[in-house]
Amino acid sequence: MREIFEWFKPGARVKRYIFTLIISVLLLIFCGISLGKTSDLTPTMLIAYVLLITLSIFGIVFSFILAQRNILLVSLKNISRRNKNLRIKQLLYGDPRLKKGPKVVVIGGGSGLPNLLKGLKDYTSNITAVVNVSKDDYTLTSAMSKEERITPGDIRKCISALSTYESDFSKLLTYQEDGVSIGNSIINALTNITGSFPKAIDKLSDIFKVQGDIYPVTTDEIVLCAGLENGEVVVGKENISERVMETRTAIKQIFLKDGSLKVVPEVIDAIKRANIIVLGPGSLYTSIVSNLLFEEVSKAIVKSKAKKVYVANIMNQPGQTEGYTLARYVNEIERYLGKHVLDYAIVNNGEITPEMIKDFNQEDSTAVKIDLENIQNRAICVIQEDFVLTAKNALIHDASRLAEIIMTLSKTKSIGDLNIVSMKKKHMKKERRLNHKNIVKSKLQEIKRKKSQKKIAKLTNVKSAKDIKTSEKAQATINKLKDTISKE
Repeated sequence: MREIFEWFKPGARVKRYIFTLIISVLLLIFCGISLGKTSDLTPTMLIAYVLLITLSIFGIVFSFILAQRNILLVSLKNISRRNKNLRIKQLLYGDPRLKKGPKVVVIGGGSGLPNLLKGLKDYTSNITAVVNVSKDDYTLTSAMSKEERITPGDIRKCISALSTYESDFSKLLTYQEDGVSIGNSIINALTNITGSFPKAIDKLSDIFKVQGDIYPVTTDEIVLCAGLENGEVVVGKENISERVMETRTAIKQIFLKDGSLKVVPEVIDAIKRANIIVLGPGSLYTSIVSNLLFEEVSKAIVKSKAKKVYVANIMNQPGQTEGYTLARYVNEIERYLGKHVLDYAIVNNGEITPEMIKDFNQEDSTAVKIDLENIQNRAICVIQEDFVLTAKNALIHDASRLAEIIMTLSKTKSIGDLNIVSMKKKHMKKERRLNHKNIVKSKLQEIKRKKSQKKIAKLTNVKSAKDIKTSEKAQATINKLKDTISKE
């Protein structure tokens, strides 16, 4: 009985076809009864009845097939939720369907990004994960080399998440033995074989049959720095969290030590082609904002016609965002990205009990509170839903439901409610008007300045001309006097 109720939930697309089926059956019955009672049929009536009967039969067949298809999808989806090892949607749709899916760019890190990618790969293979790999990710782990090599933990987690292998084979990337990461050793070995880190990632993606693309934002060495509220500057990603917790001082600003780093070109190309750009989940400063510090990346996001979505964390992160609310997260993102850029914010409104916090070792953290009145971008559409799932020592998003919402947003033609859209247009129009006013003002000042310069030049030329004329007369007089004196 529960499964039958699932058919009629919003988004199942079953109710519309059942309704069409009922209408078509009633129309066919009506035509049959009317024909039985009618003894004298005119040519016009005959044509009308033929059309109605054809339409009703087509409606019955069409709605029955689509209703059955969507009922099957809902049923299989429920089965896949109970058995995580079954790849139901991939079996149903296959590669052709997934390749036609929306183009999604996800920017984030930590455990939140791989979790979201697992949900997204059920809907599309056009996924690009952008991960920031800083210099702090260096470690001595390779058994093949004693040299330090970059070991991108977030990238190998993303490869594992997007791998189409539903077996223990993909878990090799995240497996550790005696403190040594097997995934890091594999990447180091492939870097030696292929000659570069990006080629190693591409090769690893091929080996594990990754459904999508994974890129570091840059292949140069990144050193993250943070300015704290107390005036102190902290260098190094790992040092930032530690220092914030030690001093109990919030982060005021984050920046790159070297601002001339080159962005991987594929990242910009993916942003330009995207239907939807997702920021988060992940550490606000070290996983999300750190990517926006690259001017080329932030400008590409702003210029992109894709919908921009921010996925808020369920819990605040000690050492980075302790005590932050939804408004603080959104305002910080737009401080680095630009005003009124985000279209949607997705946030959890499910209850997080003290027992859950205790059972999953979250005593040092607090849940993200929703305070819509403090969000500076008044045009943003906030989607609230219960996303809380439990994992090993963590509270995580329901990846399946989160991915489903993101896919729905990518296909919508409008952004939020009509009031939200008009408000956003109003804000953008006001900003454009102010910018236009400033441009006109600067042009008028420039014209005025040029006129003044011309006037000064003209006066100077006149004065010079007069001086020349005066000197010529004086010289003529002198010459005349000289002639008179010589004659005498």
